[in-house]
Amino acid sequence: MIRHVLIFLGTFALGAAAVLVMRTARHDPHSGHKLEAPAAAAPAPAATPHVTPEHAAAQADAKPVNTICAICGMPVDPKLPTAVYQGQVIGFGCRMCPPKFKADPDKYGPPYLKNERMKSGGTP
Repeated sequence: MIRHVLIFLGTFALGAAAVLVMRTARHDPHSGHKLEAPAAAAPAPAATPHVTPEHAAAQADAKPVNTICAICGMPVDPKLPTAVYQGQVIGFGCRMCPPKFKADPDKYGPPYLKNERMKSGGTP
């Protein structure tokens, strides 16, 4: 009887470990996540030279010029807010990239416009 219980427990533990390994291997942390809109109104887009607020708002709804995020290298997520840089709409790959871009747009902007990922040293 004890032998049967031990066999059952061993088989159960091996099966659980196999399922855990398979789920970990197939896990995609960026699929199925919905970002909730903030309760307050979204801030107005930053003014860029020669871009009126109406023009910037129209561009913010436009499709981004890039397909990959220059900061994280992931594909652009259409659910994330966009930014306007030199009159062009750029998209981001994750929710952590827009604050980095807003902190230094002149550093990150050119790689976005070229649709290329930045190297690890922070250069395009």
